Amino acid sequence: MAAAAIVMRHAILSKLPVHFGGFLHIDALEDELEDIARDEHKLVFVLDVSLSPAHLILLDKINEKNKIVYWNTHDAESVVPPARMFDRALGNQCSAELAQQRFLPNDLIAKTLAELAHEVKFWQLKDERASKLSDLISAQYGPIELIDSLARGIVWNDQFEAFHKEHMKRKLVAFDELLSSLVVKSYVNYRFGFAVASSILTTADACQKIIDGHAGVDVAVVLYRDGRIGFRRRDVCDVDVKKLAELFNGGGRPFAAGAKLTLQVTKESFPDVLFHLDEAFKNFFVGRVVDNV
Repeated sequence: MAAAAIVMRHAILSKLPVHFGGFLHIDALEDELEDIARDEHKLVFVLDVSLSPAHLILLDKINEKNKIVYWNTHDAESVVPPARMFDRALGNQCSAELAQQRFLPNDLIAKTLAELAHEVKFWQLKDERASKLSDLISAQYGPIELIDSLARGIVWNDQFEAFHKEHMKRKLVAFDELLSSLVVKSYVNYRFGFAVASSILTTADACQKIIDGHAGVDVAVVLYRDGRIGFRRRDVCDVDVKKLAELFNGGGRPFAAGAKLTLQVTKESFPDVLFHLDEAFKNFFVGRVVDNV
């Protein structure tokens, strides 16, 4: 969202027409790229999306009647898209920082947005507005209104505040429900905490709540009704959760990652889903033990 706001701010300051085209999702990326390919005469900016070689044919199709101007990603393993400009994160950079450095390196508003995004991405919260904006996004506050405000330098306002207060009431209830569903399992020397999260909780919030709420959990694993699964490890833990996410065709970073299961998660199905995950993790760690012998 911050990266989109920075690109939009760049267009506004340059007096160029621009609009937010929507979100791309890893689990539906092929279909969404097909939709973009049906457009004509568009200049396309794609932010924070990773690509596999299989997607390149679709990108060529998009470029037949449009032009992919800019693409960025935090994934070091993403293939390079046929974009006029491409930025890949070096170290702990988020997509907003890449967009800011590319388009508005000296703009104070863009720098602020990039800093707030970095805090959320790497869970290094120093500015209260970072966590509050993250709450608005997870609560599905109107993205067009939010991006437009951020692009114009309005990082927070009374309307955001009122919405946030109501959201926090629901968030506290969601945290209680999260912890009440917590199941802890052990693999080798690590303890994993599994729980079902409400859609109003971000993966970072939900995982951090588990880690903060249970001293014995090394890795938090949160599941959402739509099948999304998020991983986050404790700072002193050396489990590479990206490799766990890859078991389910996901990805991320060694300390935080995500994927999507091919089934819904409900109270009733949670035991079956947990059994499926438990078997996958047992096999993963058994393999690791054998490799290290």
